[in-house]
Amino acid sequence: QECWTGPFFFCTREKQPWMEFAESASKGDSFHFISELARKHRMVIVSPILERDDHKQTIWNTAVVVDQNGRYMGKHRKNHIPRVGDFNESTYYMEGDTGHPVFDTIYGKIAINICYGRHHPLNWMMFGLNGAEIVFNPSATVGKLSEPLWPIEARNAAIANHYFAVGINRVGTEVFPNEFTSGDGGPAKKAFGHFYGSSYVAAPDGSRTPGLSRVDDGVLITEVDLNMCQQVRDKWLFNQTARFDMYADALEEYMDPDFEPQIIR
Repeated sequence: QECWTGPFFFCTREKQPWMEFAESASKGDSFHFISELARKHRMVIVSPILERDDHKQTIWNTAVVVDQNGRYMGKHRKNHIPRVGDFNESTYYMEGDTGHPVFDTIYGKIAINICYGRHHPLNWMMFGLNGAEIVFNPSATVGKLSEPLWPIEARNAAIANHYFAVGINRVGTEVFPNEFTSGDGGPAKKAFGHFYGSSYVAAPDGSRTPGLSRVDDGVLITEVDLNMCQQVRDKWLFNQTARFDMYADALEEYMDPDFEPQIIR
């Protein structure tokens, strides 16, 4: 799940004590903890944390990848920061600067599309263009805001990009010591809302696993056949029939302040 080392405190807009959870991606306590587990069990582990940059002390929302030998492989920093509801994350950290990296592990080529990035189809697409076979989406999202979207987005991404997509969500309700407001005229409160869990794995052919509980912790163990990525790609030819050159030209035009939409009247 997103920022697993602490509560999802961004709703509070408080800096203390929450900033104390920020740590080095490659030297912090959570890395050493995860590294030992990865080495012991021969696992590749994705560890989403709140990162404090070793150089500039900048704060980032980061997913750290540790290989089966406990080695730090690298990290991905969250590309898209929400500005909706109580997700006051821009109070704490910056948009990511790591692009769309894919980690070539012994178990497959993996990538991480952190939480709010799942609402951006081009974010999913870029991980696929870089060769991802499995894209994890560690999240912390609540029922009132996004639950109707949850079963759809990762599944759509898996279909459109010919890879496995894994939707992972926090579960439960977190209550904070101090009340906070949402800026919507409602009363102050101490709870963000219910994190509805419901984690699942979606395949390139559109199939998916059942979801985990929306109220209880759980572990989902799934065997995936990475050959399906190429098999489905050969069947549907989405990449072959895509017009990336046309999209690139159109996007370049759109970035011009004098852009005029192609509307025929």
